[in-house]
Amino acid sequence: MEKWQKERNYKRIRDKNGNIVANIITVSGKDVAVSDAVFDAYSGMDRRARYISEDVPSVMELSLEGLIQEGISPERLMQENAPSAEDIYIEREDRQELTMKMQRLSSSLTALPKEDYQLLHALFFEGISVREYARKNELSHTAVLKRRDKLLKKIKIFLEQP
Repeated sequence: MEKWQKERNYKRIRDKNGNIVANIITVSGKDVAVSDAVFDAYSGMDRRARYISEDVPSVMELSLEGLIQEGISPERLMQENAPSAEDIYIEREDRQELTMKMQRLSSSLTALPKEDYQLLHALFFEGISVREYARKNELSHTAVLKRRDKLLKKIKIFLEQP
C-alpha cells in the first residue's frame, strides 16, 4: 500500500460482493457518510493535490535547445508582458463606453411604458420564454414576438444615437 493511501482521510466501504455500501470521509476524527458525488469530488481534489505536490518536478529546467524543440523562439520569451500605454488607454475608453451604454440602456428601459418594460424584464432578466409569457398574459406567441422585436429595435436605435 502506498504512503498516501495510508494517510488519506476517505474510504469506500464495500460488502462481500464488492458493491459500494458507503462513502466515508473522516473530518476532525469523526467518520461522515457522504454521497457518491461528494466523495468523487473530494477524492479527485486529493488526487490533484498529490499530483501537484509529488509528481510534478518542483524546478523545471529551461534550455535554449528545449525551447527551440518546443517551437518557442527566444525572442518571444523576451517580449514584455506588461500592457502598453495604448492598451491601457483603449481599455479605459472601452470601459467608459460600456458604462455610458449601460446608463443609456437603463434610462431607455425606465422610459418604456409599463407593459413593454414588463415584457422585456420577463424575457431577458427573469428568463421566461416567449411562449410562457404569452400563455401567462393570454396573448398569442406571434404578438409577443412582434412586440419584443419592435421594442428591441427601438432600444437599439436609442443606444446608437451619439
